[in-house]
Amino acid sequence: MTSPTAFCVLINDLIKELKESKIGVKIGDLVISVLAYADDIVLLADTPENLQKLIDIVQCWCKKWRLIINPSKSKVVHFRNPPKQRTDYIFKLCQDGPILETVDVYKYLGLFMDEYLTYSKATEILSSAAGRALGGMINKYKHLKEMSYNTYSKLYDALVCSVMDYSSAIWGVKNYDCMENVHKRAIRFFVGVHRLSPTPGYTGDMGWDSNKTRWKVNTIRLWNRLMDTDNERLVKKVLLHDIEAHSLNNKSNFSAQIKQICCEVGLKTCFTNTTKIDLSTVREKLVDKFAQDWFNSTQNMNKLDIYRSIKKDFGVEKYLELNLSKYEKSLLSQLRYGVLPLRIETGRFVNESREDRICCLCDSNCIEDQLHFVFHCPLYDIHRNELYENVINIITEWNDLSDCEKLSILFTKFPRKLAKYVKNSYLLRRKTIFK
Repeated sequence: MTSPTAFCVLINDLIKELKESKIGVKIGDLVISVLAYADDIVLLADTPENLQKLIDIVQCWCKKWRLIINPSKSKVVHFRNPPKQRTDYIFKLCQDGPILETVDVYKYLGLFMDEYLTYSKATEILSSAAGRALGGMINKYKHLKEMSYNTYSKLYDALVCSVMDYSSAIWGVKNYDCMENVHKRAIRFFVGVHRLSPTPGYTGDMGWDSNKTRWKVNTIRLWNRLMDTDNERLVKKVLLHDIEAHSLNNKSNFSAQIKQICCEVGLKTCFTNTTKIDLSTVREKLVDKFAQDWFNSTQNMNKLDIYRSIKKDFGVEKYLELNLSKYEKSLLSQLRYGVLPLRIETGRFVNESREDRICCLCDSNCIEDQLHFVFHCPLYDIHRNELYENVINIITEWNDLSDCEKLSILFTKFPRKLAKYVKNSYLLRRKTIFK
């Protein structure tokens, strides 16, 4: 197709004329008047009056070549720091022409840029699109009835992460709750727990990279691409100016984000020497840091008392990788996270003290928690005997182990047997209570 080339040939003299005006934004010794990509043109100026002059140049050129500018698609954004008020200058295509609207956010190359460059609007829109993609993925899962962990993970990467990660190399260092909500929703659906379940539980069992880990890797990937760019290219000149501005004035800019990530992974010298950074090393260190943060977050949650004793390392759990039914996965997950509707959990809703949450299905006078449900309540002895079949023969020291050690072994070595036991016992519990 020759249309892109023909367009570049046609518009080249306009770009040249705009540059020759010497009006624009100063970046070091450069004066940037215009950015052109495909059929999009951005005019840059340091004052409203100068921007109007550039608009006049474009209008005169269009009149010369009998082209018409669509004023409804042409907007003005006043980029500035929050304390400064937006300009009240009225921009026009020509002296008696239509007025160009000044807006607080505008979409350029798929990225919504607001007047303060916070990217909050961009992330809201991306998270909304990612949520719709996740909804479509969940509908496909329901249609197929079941889906393996690997298939679900690959679909999530391809359909949802590809949306959430768009342009994340620019904005991805900060936390955005709207993005985290999509990520958590995807995990909760697969493991089968409700939104009030402890976040460290289901994120630790799923073993997916966090959003911030992916975004920081994308940021470093962009840095590496810029390092390979010729020094005469505009983007490289802007980056070098950005680095200098940060080093001289400690500005919170793109270079500051790169420096922050480098310091976080112990590679500050790569930023100081403006050299490429090994992506595998960055990702490995970021994953290790996230795993440590995850471990710390599990330590002070009462619901995760038993979870802490059986889960030591961040990573996907075996029971999630098996072809268990969604109901079985859900029950095992709820059991692990302390949200299975046993008395220890339901007693919270009526403000019962922990000591009063006694099992009402037996005479043991014990608190009905996960360990009592799995190992002690006599109501489930028939199913428990099926669970122990072959287990005691394989684990010779079974009777000498603590309940938590037994539960850990069941999850790691006998997840199918445990899933069958929990399902049958829980259904028996419901039948007994509600008969």
